[in-house]
Amino acid sequence: MRAERHLDFEQRIDRGLAGVGSAEEESLLAAHVGECAACREYLSASRRAIAGLKGLSFEAGPGLNARVVEAILARAEQIEARRANVRRWVGMSVVAVVLTVLGSVVDLRVGHWAAGFFDLRPMEVRQGLLALWIVPSFGLLLLFPMLPLLAAKRYGKGRTI
Repeated sequence: MRAERHLDFEQRIDRGLAGVGSAEEESLLAAHVGECAACREYLSASRRAIAGLKGLSFEAGPGLNARVVEAILARAEQIEARRANVRRWVGMSVVAVVLTVLGSVVDLRVGHWAAGFFDLRPMEVRQGLLALWIVPSFGLLLLFPMLPLLAAKRYGKGRTI
């Protein structure tokens, strides 16, 4: 018999034991289990498992409900704190982008003035500003959003954002 057919009958056995099988399925299943040793063994094992679970029970006291509610509230607070942390880091990243762009524009404007004042070629001043201000500030700008992740990894807290 093909494995697909056994899987189909195993699912029918499960539905029958759960009490959701139709009368037609149960009669078909009874006929098949009478002929198929593998499905008969599956049915027997399933019945033994269910019988073993019937002895398993527990009572939830009022303290358990309180602890569950506390745990859910604590988790909700953690999630909200992470959201606030994300908003704070996004805001600081936007400020860093604005300051980097504005600082670069101001440096280029001041660089034109400095080129005239010190009698330098504007290209030399632009290259100096590019090497000393613009490239390092954009590098730090790219590193800035990664700082919380790097700090969390260093202190073993996992992801904090």
